[in-house]
Amino acid sequence: MLSLLLNCIRIFGFVPGVAAYVRIKVLKRKSFYVPGLSHPIFYRPGTVDVSTFREIFLRQEYAINLPETLKPKVIIDAGANIGFTSLFFLRRYAPERIISLEPDSGNFELLKKNTEKYPTIVPVQKALWYKEGAIEIIDKGYGLRGFTVEDAIDSKTSLPATNLDNLLTTHKLETIDIVKMDIEGSEKEVFEGDTRWLANTRCLIIELHDRMKPGCSKAVFEAINRYNFDFSIRGENLVFIKRDS
Repeated sequence: MLSLLLNCIRIFGFVPGVAAYVRIKVLKRKSFYVPGLSHPIFYRPGTVDVSTFREIFLRQEYAINLPETLKPKVIIDAGANIGFTSLFFLRRYAPERIISLEPDSGNFELLKKNTEKYPTIVPVQKALWYKEGAIEIIDKGYGLRGFTVEDAIDSKTSLPATNLDNLLTTHKLETIDIVKMDIEGSEKEVFEGDTRWLANTRCLIIELHDRMKPGCSKAVFEAINRYNFDFSIRGENLVFIKRDS
């Protein structure tokens, strides 16, 4: 508890940091304020949302040092969850547009609530996949290594999905300045599929999930190696920045 308080103060300043800590940890209110954002952030007290808050706003795992020539105007947040990363990007970079993908209904409702007053952020209730269609999340009962994402068979349990080429076309994008992916193993199929969108991408921030689906890293690096990216690590994320950005 003390570390959460100290980190809130360190990142937000004394008064805003204490206020955020009290609302999250003491009062367990369903919203809190972050300096630099005009509206409160909504979350689910006592859930993994608190850990996500620590990762994104306190540990700042998406605070990437970009080249001075790369000033993000368009960001795709794939696996947006309830919107914390999209709000972090909005606060840090002030881009013209953030497209936030989240297929889960419960998460998406909070994503919409957290972003509805920011016209820059466009929430889309779809998963990122290698094609337009639908997916199923299947737990085979073997722990994390038994978790898989596959093409949907049963429409009752399916989630809508899209790919990056369709996003580029639908939203009339020529260049994506940042693609952030935290998509629970689906990166394997995404990078084994058509990756021509990488030619129009300046920065990729991705968390790999080989523990859930072996082969994720292999698929990502084989695709990335066809393009001119530099590579670094930030927390749990791999960061690829195009050399001519």
